[in-house]
Amino acid sequence: MEREIIDIVRDGEEKTAIWIGSDDLGIPKHLMQGEKQSGVVSDGSTLRPWIWDGLCAIDGERYVYFAPCRLRSIYELATSARSCALRIVRNLAFAIMQSKLSFLDLVNGVLPLYRIWIMDDCDVLLLPPDLGDVFAIMRTEERREAEVNGIIQSTAEKNFLLITEMAELLYYAASGRFPFASEEVRGSGYKEAPISMYEKLPERTEGFISFIFHAKSREMRDIMGNREGGENLSWFLRRSEDLEWGLPDSTDEEMRLRISRAEGSEAYRAFFEQRRKISRRNAFWRVKGAIIITVTVVVISVGSFIGNWIWHRLQPPMTKDLEPMAIIEAFYDAQSDCLPEEMSTALKGCSAPQEMEVTNLYVMTRTRFAYEAFDPLVNARDWVAEGKPALPEGSIVYGVVVNDIEETGENEYVAHCTWYTPFSDSEEEMETVPGTLPVYIHDVDQSFSFTWNSRGWWNITATEIEDTEFIGVESVDAYSIERKI
Repeated sequence: MEREIIDIVRDGEEKTAIWIGSDDLGIPKHLMQGEKQSGVVSDGSTLRPWIWDGLCAIDGERYVYFAPCRLRSIYELATSARSCALRIVRNLAFAIMQSKLSFLDLVNGVLPLYRIWIMDDCDVLLLPPDLGDVFAIMRTEERREAEVNGIIQSTAEKNFLLITEMAELLYYAASGRFPFASEEVRGSGYKEAPISMYEKLPERTEGFISFIFHAKSREMRDIMGNREGGENLSWFLRRSEDLEWGLPDSTDEEMRLRISRAEGSEAYRAFFEQRRKISRRNAFWRVKGAIIITVTVVVISVGSFIGNWIWHRLQPPMTKDLEPMAIIEAFYDAQSDCLPEEMSTALKGCSAPQEMEVTNLYVMTRTRFAYEAFDPLVNARDWVAEGKPALPEGSIVYGVVVNDIEETGENEYVAHCTWYTPFSDSEEEMETVPGTLPVYIHDVDQSFSFTWNSRGWWNITATEIEDTEFIGVESVDAYSIERKI
């Protein structure tokens, strides 16, 4: 980030300049056509226009220059601007809320970080969209990834993303890290490291940030109403008005020490090992899923026999007559039987984190049933109850044994389960012994939130894997059987 903002002399006049990127290929001509757009500066109560003078190249690097001013990078929220980070983010939210959608020119629902700058003490400068296009073209791929994709929380509703971006900037100011920047966090359901691992914030402030990151779809929709784009930030401004901040400014060295201390702790290492396991597991199914979906086309051609058989297998359970705990048990029964449609019967406005896994296993096992006249799926719950007997070669043990369901709040539950799967979370754990089948065992805690709907039954409105621990792998004796190939 060094030397991103410099002072230069242009045509005999002093100017301030912002580094855009390497000038190796020059600027595409189409970006320089038409009338220049103005940026805006926000002090939290009013907006004023900001004009840029032009572009120039210095020592092979491209800059935009303008009238002299005190300007700082948005990344200084974690250092020299840390003490007033809450005020700066609120000034940013005000600027976005007051701007037209055409000016915002959002990228995948967020405002790229390269368009946001700190001016003077706490004012915020938003670069205009035409200048933003120049930044987008000339940034390195890695830098664009960090300034756009690294701040997108894909589990959030589209029109809620600007609110999550404001919370991410506050998280960054406190910790020096963006919460969803790492692949492990993005690949494991966007569950970020608790901010308390890095810094102690006032309880209400930390709770506000956490609520935004983990708001349920229903809560997001209630907040958004019919508003679009930056209009939703009126909620953020209203709810953050009385928050306390209380963090001092920091040097770059102090920020690095703070990060090193946090990320060197045992709690942090355990947290990220958990994220890595979940991310690897999800990646496994993303890769296998593409292959399995291709095979599905073949399954469809098998004929009406399989179609009718599947139809009967997919009849939904009567969850409308069940209480929450019984619905959770029915949910896991459907998972153990690899029936994705039955799993989703009680879900409303959310999806289960194991849905892709179950769908892929369903297609895989049904394909083998169609071609081999052999159903490889073994319900792990029944298998455990029967004493874990030997199984036919090619069997797939999968399912859930529910150990306990705990009520943790009003209409909130956590199920403590043991999962049995035919795959490992990591290559290191893979074991293959001739004449046996590997069964991988994990302890899993999964949360469920319920809402009583207007039609008179319970719906699961949020569910998330809270914790998972690899227990070990069992080698199950396998015996040969004759079957159609």
